[in-house]
Amino acid sequence: MQVQAEATSLLDDLTRSFIKRTLGAGLVELDDIKKVVASLLAANQRFTPESLAEGLIGAGLLTKWQATKLLAGKSGGFYLGSYKLLRPLGKGGMGVVYLAEHHVMKRLMALKILPPEASTDRRRIELFKSEARACAQLDHPNIVRAYDFAESGEKLYIVMEYVDGIDMHRAVRRDGVMTVADTIDALMQATLGLAHAHERGIVHRDIKPSNFLVRIDGVVKLSDLGLARIGVGEAGEPIRKKLMGTTDFISPEQAINGKTVDFTADIYSLGCTVFYMLTGRPPFTGTAAERLAKHQTIPIPDVREWRPDCPASLVDLIERMTAKRPQDRPKSAVELLSQVQRLGPVSNNGSSRKIWRPIAPASDTAVDESFSEVTFEDSSLSSEAGIAPLPLLDELDFSKLQVNADVVDTTTLLPDSVKQFPAQDNLALVAKNETGRAKQATNSLDASSRQTLLLGFGLAFAIMALIAVLVVLVYALMQPAADGPIRLKAIESGKKIIVVDQ
Repeated sequence: MQVQAEATSLLDDLTRSFIKRTLGAGLVELDDIKKVVASLLAANQRFTPESLAEGLIGAGLLTKWQATKLLAGKSGGFYLGSYKLLRPLGKGGMGVVYLAEHHVMKRLMALKILPPEASTDRRRIELFKSEARACAQLDHPNIVRAYDFAESGEKLYIVMEYVDGIDMHRAVRRDGVMTVADTIDALMQATLGLAHAHERGIVHRDIKPSNFLVRIDGVVKLSDLGLARIGVGEAGEPIRKKLMGTTDFISPEQAINGKTVDFTADIYSLGCTVFYMLTGRPPFTGTAAERLAKHQTIPIPDVREWRPDCPASLVDLIERMTAKRPQDRPKSAVELLSQVQRLGPVSNNGSSRKIWRPIAPASDTAVDESFSEVTFEDSSLSSEAGIAPLPLLDELDFSKLQVNADVVDTTTLLPDSVKQFPAQDNLALVAKNETGRAKQATNSLDASSRQTLLLGFGLAFAIMALIAVLVVLVYALMQPAADGPIRLKAIESGKKIIVVDQ
């Protein structure tokens, strides 16, 4: 049984415009849209841009961020080079990081994109390239790996490892402060990654909770080397008055001159990060100027004011890491590593350590206002891949779309959340019981098919009968003759004649 809509178009102008934008963006094929429309038809749903977008999301054809952009009237900015942008992952001073899928390989990667307003800023472009060079020197399980640096349509971006998880800052805000054991474990992983960078002469200069990504299996990875400096003691860039770092976690000497800092500046910022893991707050509060002044003159508060369960050994280490004078801190993360190891037993080897509690990933923050402003209108696929031409206008009219109950599985294509729209009176529900299906299959055989079937049965029966006759004949011939005397009558010219007595 088939259900067909009335002759009038099922889709209003707004919904048709939404479909055209979706096709024009190169995100969904027309056949996929028809499947979702058929599913909504069978489920007796009302057609609006929002309901269709929800159906495409439920079918895994669009992300929430993509749907939000399309519903807002955007039809471009979803591709960069060979990558399809799925959703934003984070935003910082050096650019926006997107989750992206390679158009051909279908591999998920993270793209760090220099924002359009920085495309003419030579200083920011050079810093962006410097980050790419720093990332290229590092290969460690506790550091986010970088794979490529590319340019598309005058937009620069770094192709990086995608970490399925959440950054430490948001994890603490969402899940609460960390246990002492998990804090020590996260500190161990962070120190391992930072030691790898320090051994190669790289000073990060922006260590903070949001630059540590926690994968869902508990692995901690250092990210964002946008302010990293390669080579300690180099002096080639002019001193600028602009602050390089983050106020809540910056070392005293870096607040004065970020160009001359060494590894100990990272140690100080890491100590402030550990303070945040345990307390859920930075060491100092107040205005930006007040916080900078406190970093210069006031010791870090005792973490036991908020965490009485913190052991004295960890408190002492935090105090050494956040000493006001750089010479009073561990000289680098390599030296710090041995001190962290004394805090507790290390299972297996340090690089395989993981935070003990399960980590839920960050959700698809499609409506996050801080990200929704960012788009790249003139982005397109690379020359190796193209977007299919838009269908003709009449192809978007689904009024004659037929929904076959045997083809469309309306119970599995869309999630339950899509099946809650108001009913549409002019549509009938599709019968889906097994008895009806069997009856429909039987009635669909025409007369010619039945005659062919009967002829086949007759031929098979004749062959079986012939085989039976042959078997009986062979059996009869193989039986021995009756017993009796045999008399030799004559032999002529070597021939033997046998005569049987009657």
